[in-house]
Order: sequence, then structure tokens, then C-alpha cells
Amino acid sequence: MPVNVSKVGFKYLVDSTMFRLGLRSQTQPRVQVNAVTSTENNTLQAPTPPTAIPLMTILRRLPSLFPRSLSESYQDFKQFNSNQEQIQQDLLSTLPAFNTLSENQVSAKLLKTPVDDQGNYINELCIEPKVPNKPLKHLIFVHGYGAGLGFFIKNLEHMPLVDNQWCIHAIDMPGFGFSSRPKFLFQYGKTSATEVNDWFHTRINRWFEKRSLLDKPQSNIVVAHSLGAYIMALYANKYPTHFKKLIMCSPAGVCHSKNIIQDKLNQRIQKHANLNPPWWYSKLWDMNFSPFAIIRNSGPFGSMITSGWSYKRFKRFPLQELSPSSLSKQQFELLHKYTYSIFNRPGSGEYLLPFVLGCGGVPRDALEETIFKNINDPELFKAKCDWVWMYGENDWMNKDGAQNISNNMNNIYGNKKSKVIIVPGAGHHLYFDNYPFFNQEVVNEMENI
Repeated sequence: MPVNVSKVGFKYLVDSTMFRLGLRSQTQPRVQVNAVTSTENNTLQAPTPPTAIPLMTILRRLPSLFPRSLSESYQDFKQFNSNQEQIQQDLLSTLPAFNTLSENQVSAKLLKTPVDDQGNYINELCIEPKVPNKPLKHLIFVHGYGAGLGFFIKNLEHMPLVDNQWCIHAIDMPGFGFSSRPKFLFQYGKTSATEVNDWFHTRINRWFEKRSLLDKPQSNIVVAHSLGAYIMALYANKYPTHFKKLIMCSPAGVCHSKNIIQDKLNQRIQKHANLNPPWWYSKLWDMNFSPFAIIRNSGPFGSMITSGWSYKRFKRFPLQELSPSSLSKQQFELLHKYTYSIFNRPGSGEYLLPFVLGCGGVPRDALEETIFKNINDPELFKAKCDWVWMYGENDWMNKDGAQNISNNMNNIYGNKKSKVIIVPGAGHHLYFDNYPFFNQEVVNEMENI
């Protein structure tokens, strides 16, 4: 019995880390499906939520699960303790916009904008034309759970400033990335989700104000991923006129209903994974247990543990024919170090998660049941922006809720109010998996504003 408990415990700690970061177990079976999305022979990897890797499989695959060597991990640990900010600077210096000696017509700078009376700030990368065609329009990138602006490296590297009329802002949400990491004072069960959301919204709003992005808000487009998309959807309903378009990239918390494919495969998948967490694990979730605590308490082993996620996430390109350059060895190395550094920084904004999602990823307050429940009632649905919903072809996030919302919105407000776009060959991190396609879709939106 103690062995079984140990297996279950370790299993769900692994599950937590993979789920919260959007990494799916590779142990799920390949199955035949005659609907939705498939390859030429109608075979696909089921786009289901992440499930845990069995303990014995972890032990057998330990060297490949954590591919970074201990010596490399130790060097990363020393660099982190010596100069964290330099790690971010090193990654972003691979962007052409940072090359001041080149003939590039763009420039880049890192900014820290104070957003409260305690001196906490939002970290931002700003890319703008050296000779702008004013007035500038603004494209704002907002990352997802546990991430940072550096995850948009391939978008920032290749996104054009369309006729030198655009300025790109990639921000770290409050308490994430290299933004300030104040102590998170809220606890699930004692604080309302509204109060927590307001904490984020107030600081993001102040950033918009201080960066003068509200002077001409109809020239703003926000691109937000996963948990960031959820936060920005609520923001759009609270501040209805702050941007013209909101691009929701594989957003979290949209609906309770299951994916069509998942419904069809649920019985088979149950044979390979126990999807019901033990009661004590649900308690840990509600108590703001963070998988990043493992890395923060691992000392010189932290970077090696991080490599179990970063090497898989950033080294494999499902559409290499569309992105032949992929990541250079140097850029990949720097992106791993960046990932380790933001995982290892003090816990703060990440503790938002249990207020948004219950254990297992079910939304506490699904968007389809809150701001989108009565979209024909201007007192409840206040957002004025256009909506673009983007999902990866192999995304484990539910697309159906967004499609239903989009259809309803267009029926009421007109066919150009909302649309859903599927990114070929991409998963949850669609902005990275097929960045050429993703970037072009964003450019299309920029050209139509």
C-alpha cells in the first residue's frame, strides 16, 4: 500500500507540473478517429489535457527526461544567483532589433514601468521603428501561466512593423517573468476571484496609462495566450475601449464542455491514465501549491529539472518545413536558461491559477457563463473590441466553446465581430509551434485596423 500511495503522489506532482505548463504526456495511445482533425491516414495524437507519466516509466526514462547535465545545471545556478537580469538580456540580444550596428530600421529596449504605490513594475520589451510613420499603432503580447515575454522570441524576431506604423510591446504580467514579484496576499476560499482579477487588472491598466496606450486605443491590438488570454478577456469587459482587437490564443477558462475528440476517446484513455486526482492533491491545488517550488528548492539541480520541460517544448518543431531556420543552438541554449530563471524566481502571480481553474483544469468561472452568457445585454457584455480566437490544430484546449461564442457574437453584432482560426500542426503553444503561420495571421489583423 505505501508503494501505491507513493506512485499516486509522485504521479500527480508530475501531472501538476505538466498540466500547468501545457506539456502533454507522450504515453497516450495513437488512435483512429474519423472526425475533426487528422493526418493523411486518419491517425492523430489525441489533443487531450496533459496526463501524468507513470512512475516506472519516469525511472526508465530519467536520463532523457532531464537531459541537461549536472555540470551545466550548476553553471546555470551560479549565473542565476550572480545576475538574473543578464539572462533575459542575453536571450533578447539575439533579436535583430537589438543589433545597434546593423542597418535595421527598428530598435528595441527593455523598460520597467511602475504600476503601484509600492514601486512594483511591469517588465516590457518595446520594439519600434527608428523613423516611425506617426501616429504609431500598438501590438501588445501577453503570455500565459508560468511564462514570460521571452517565450514570444520567434514572434518578436520575425514580426514586421508594417509600414513602420507599429510599435510592439511584449510584457510580463504582474508577478510573472521579470516583472516585480510581490508577495501574493490572496488565498483561495478566503478571497474572491473578482478581487484577485482586479489586482491584475489595476496594474495592467496603469501600465496602459503610463505607456500612453490609451491616447488612441482604437489603434491597439492585444495578443494574449492561455491564462493571459483569460485575464485580458475579463479586462476587455472591465475596460471596454482600451483596444480594438483581442487575439485569444488557446485561452484558458472558456467553457466547461469537453472537446469532441476527448469525448470519443475518454474510455480508451482511462485505461492508460488515472485522470482523477486524490483528495489531498485537490487540497494542495486549492492551497496554491506551485510546481515551481520544486525548482526553487532544488538548488543546482533546478536547471536540470527545468530541462525536462524546456528541451521538449523548444527543441522539437512539428512543422520544420515551414520553419527551416528553427532555433539556433545559441538561441535554444539561452531560451532554456531564460525558462529556468523565470521558473526559479520567487512565487507570485502564478498563485492566480486556483482562482481560475479547479484541480484538473475545469474553469471556476467559465467565460461562456460569465461575460459571454448574455452578449446581447450591453449591461453585462461591455467589451467593444473585435475577437479573434486562435487554436492549434492539435490543441488540447477546447475549441468548441470559442466557436459557439463567436457564432453568437456574429449573429448579434455582425459577421466581422469574431472569428476562429486554426493554426496547422500546432499545439497549445501555437505562437511557437508554427510561428510563420501565426505571425502572418497577426499581420493580417494589423493590416485591417
